[in-house]
Amino acid sequence: MKRVMIGCSVLKKEVEAMLKCSDIEYRWLKEHLHNTPDLLHLEIQAAIDAETDADIIYLSYGLCGKALVDIKARSCPVVMPRVDDCIAMILNDRSDLGSLRCSSYFVSQGWLWGEDGIGYEHDRVKEKYGEKRALRIARAMFKNYQYLLFIRTGVETAEDKQKCLSMAEKLGLKVNETSGNIHLLDEMIRDSKDDRFIRLAPGEVITEEMFWSAD
Repeated sequence: MKRVMIGCSVLKKEVEAMLKCSDIEYRWLKEHLHNTPDLLHLEIQAAIDAETDADIIYLSYGLCGKALVDIKARSCPVVMPRVDDCIAMILNDRSDLGSLRCSSYFVSQGWLWGEDGIGYEHDRVKEKYGEKRALRIARAMFKNYQYLLFIRTGVETAEDKQKCLSMAEKLGLKVNETSGNIHLLDEMIRDSKDDRFIRLAPGEVITEEMFWSAD
């Protein structure tokens, strides 16, 4: 049986650590695609379409700015978590996630080092405009946040924490920490059949309403 996971590379280390003894094959898409939902949609559909001999495809994505709406299962079933985004995926156990989103900008190992991470963006702006202007731009972008919330998932290093502290200092933010996990993805590949997951039969299309409720 050929099982394939198509996912955002921001969770690459967590997923590969969890599935290191699994038979699942990975297809990682760049995390910066989240900046352009229409392009993310096209890349995910193309990745699904390419798996003509898969028996089941797992998506480690949420609704992701509606990028998943109208994604179609082709020759095999497609399964994904019923969540808004990757944050809701790795903080699935937090009942206060809504209030955290109002005060905190979330970072994890993948977000810190990825091409869509705040460190990468700051370096890009600094190269173009210089350090002082880059800092002004960065602080303006994050002025509505109070904290960088560092999510520990078990794959981070001391270097990751130091990078988080350094970025928080530049942005004028405080650092908080919390624990996260990808247990939801683990249960998905173990074929848990409950309302936390969306299941598409071949030929079925994802709708936004599928994320609203289990009905």
